Amino acid sequence: MAILEPLLNNKKISKIEIITGLLIICGIYTIFRFETKYTFGIICGLLSALFASLFSIINSKQVKNRPAPVISFYELIGAWVWISLYLYATEGFSMAMKLNNSDLIYLLILGTLCTSVAYVAGVSVMKELSAFRVALITNLEPVYGIILAFLFFGKKEQMTLGFYIGALIVLGAIFVYPYVRNKLEKRRLEKQIPLV
Repeated sequence: MAILEPLLNNKKISKIEIITGLLIICGIYTIFRFETKYTFGIICGLLSALFASLFSIINSKQVKNRPAPVISFYELIGAWVWISLYLYATEGFSMAMKLNNSDLIYLLILGTLCTSVAYVAGVSVMKELSAFRVALITNLEPVYGIILAFLFFGKKEQMTLGFYIGALIVLGAIFVYPYVRNKLEKRRLEKQIPLV
């Protein structure tokens, strides 16, 4: 993301974003070394992160010309069409449609509040924040997943020490980035504005 966004948007490459990206890669590499049985999952996660980065960069360009709800509407409709075609082709509809009333209520809540509303808000915020910052925020989702897995499944979902070290490196990079960026921004402004 630190390299893709400047290349696609003709912006200057930020050293702090490159360093943050490298720290995140180190954290992922640490996890990868200790959790070898999850190799396929980690590779899928990295590929999805690449595609999510491209998607965020495209959205950051689109949101300058179109309202976020319109962008989100077309993207969510597109996702629904492709998932429906996939389910139709794999005969997954027969499994997916065996839902009771409580399942439908939970799906409606998840679909509206947790997906649509959150997605529109995520696209809207790209008017103010760079695609890199939005991607950093999105990268906290696995952390919520780990916490929820701990709450729901307890010790049987416990990972190795290497996993937690890697996760701490990733989290550290995500949380330190805004602090360092703000410090650098203040220093840059102080140099430009002479004291009277």
